[in-house]
Amino acid sequence: MAFKLYNFIFYITMAAFGYFNIYFQDAGLDSFQIGLVNAIPRIFALLLMPFWGFLTDYFHENKKVLYITLTGTFLTVILFPQTTSFKILMLLMFFYTLFQNPIVPLSDSLLLDYLGDNSNFYGKFRLWGSAGYMLSVSVMGYFLEATSSANLFYVYAVVLILSMILLKFLPKSEREIEVLNPGDFIKIFKKKRLLYFLFFVFILQTSMNANYSYFPLYIIANGGGEFLVGVALTISSASEILAFFFSDKIIKNNKFSKIIVVISIGFIIRWLLLSLFPYTPMILFSQLLHSITFGLFFAVGVDYVNKISGEKFRATGQNIYAGVFMGLSAISGSLIGGKIYQLAGGESMYFFWSILSAAAGIIYSLYLFKKEKELKLDAD
Repeated sequence: MAFKLYNFIFYITMAAFGYFNIYFQDAGLDSFQIGLVNAIPRIFALLLMPFWGFLTDYFHENKKVLYITLTGTFLTVILFPQTTSFKILMLLMFFYTLFQNPIVPLSDSLLLDYLGDNSNFYGKFRLWGSAGYMLSVSVMGYFLEATSSANLFYVYAVVLILSMILLKFLPKSEREIEVLNPGDFIKIFKKKRLLYFLFFVFILQTSMNANYSYFPLYIIANGGGEFLVGVALTISSASEILAFFFSDKIIKNNKFSKIIVVISIGFIIRWLLLSLFPYTPMILFSQLLHSITFGLFFAVGVDYVNKISGEKFRATGQNIYAGVFMGLSAISGSLIGGKIYQLAGGESMYFFWSILSAAAGIIYSLYLFKKEKELKLDAD
């Protein structure tokens, strides 16, 4: 129950993060500057990711490192509402990303250690994070619309304090965790299955991270406000709860290739709906596909990477997965999405993502079908 409550509270911070770009817009930044603020600091923070691995090795457990990252995120977050300067916001986003990036993979590796061989049940625990997000995001949107977008950082800070308190009740890892040292990278990237999957993740998550960055601005550009952003995000998080809940059965009863095809189609349809029908009812309807494009995708990815990495490199695998899922793809999504949004608008941006998702889905699915056919022939 401790993991479930921790996820429930911590993922409220993700609801707050969804409004960052509205604050940046209110601070006077244009869409491309917002893209730079989201992307450039991530590049440098990503290069420093091995630092967290060395800390983890030093302390021989990731709970202490997790506490450091939560504390660092807290100290950074409370500084955001003190400035509207583009340069200072860029600097703050560097420290925010540096401390915040490792939180999810460290939390997940701690949970996967607890689950052991039952990693397919990850979604049953992660759905509590979606529940916390769902129940808070609309309320937060209403609150920010009625007051000021700067208040999101104070809400964020309070939730981080609660997360640090709950962290003390999480069970410790029963083994020393090896995370992100140079030798691990060389060994784990020799696994071609993992490499191809991560490239597929990078392409689709580039589109998803661009959506995270510009979806609130897209809604406002089409006549909505922070509250409507909150409603849309509530629908998406409610849908992902169902995906997380049934993810263990989906993983157990379906071939990986079949799941990938469904995920790819989900991305294509979602972006096409937003591109071709920029109206409030269709925007809200498209959020139901978040169940497939995030909930199912993330849960399947965690399980797949965990199985490929093995116990010895479990945390390393999850850090690499998170680095691609939320790091590299966030950089490319913010920069590419910001430029397209600035030059051609939201509709063109989403149409571009639908084409890119289709190409990635077709190529990766064909690769998986070929591998499955080869394995079947070998078995015969």
